[in-house]
Amino acid sequence: MTKTIHYSPRPRSAKRGGLFTICCVLLVACVTTSDIEDVRNAEVHYKLGISYLAEQRLNDAFIEFQKAIKLDPEDKNSMNALGLVSTEFEKYDEAISYYKRAIAIDPNYSEAMNNLGITYTKMENWDEAINYFRMALENPIYITPDVAYSNMGYAFYKIGDYINARNAIKNALLRGPDNPQAIYILGLVHVKLGKDDAAIEEFKKVIAIAPDYIEAHWELANAYHRVGNKEKAVEYFRVVFGKSKDDKKRKEALQYIEILR
Repeated sequence: MTKTIHYSPRPRSAKRGGLFTICCVLLVACVTTSDIEDVRNAEVHYKLGISYLAEQRLNDAFIEFQKAIKLDPEDKNSMNALGLVSTEFEKYDEAISYYKRAIAIDPNYSEAMNNLGITYTKMENWDEAINYFRMALENPIYITPDVAYSNMGYAFYKIGDYINARNAIKNALLRGPDNPQAIYILGLVHVKLGKDDAAIEEFKKVIAIAPDYIEAHWELANAYHRVGNKEKAVEYFRVVFGKSKDDKKRKEALQYIEILR
């Protein structure tokens, strides 16, 4: 599922330079001009890496983030970004190492904790995933707690703990009512509990917010099929066939269309 989990790249705070300058005034005996220049250059490499990451130029991004941490070994944001790239390369042990280094630099770095939890979900290590999502949520100033709650809900869903999954999603939606991932996972929980009518309502909400959420179209088509509404099932299977980038899913959707029409 391409949209079941949310990463947290978190660009640097614009205030970092100003705060660093103040510290330099106070610690002028300890910090050299070359140190300041290294941090500034690291910032440039980080920003370039983020732009490459947005363009899916993963190798170029990886190189820029490596340059950044070579210049500034305390650069938690580049460490976090290296974790993201390593996860995309499916080098999960490396990703874990980068995230843990970022967290060692800043023990309240919730974005890195959330991303580390996601890496553990990809490894299907659900207990560790849940542990890091919880750690991310311990920070009272974490700006996107709905993301970690939603990801936690997905992890609970995958281990069959639907009560805790539903509770996590409830917390996600209290903080982000229009979070399509959270609504989608709630729909999945309803499916597992045999509540297809409720699931249909949730999947419809997802599509209203994110019309290209193909997984929601797929689940909605299947839910309509189970309740006997062939016309609606075909409608959403056609969306999957027309828009999905997953050839296997497109083939399955076409088979349903031919059977049901």
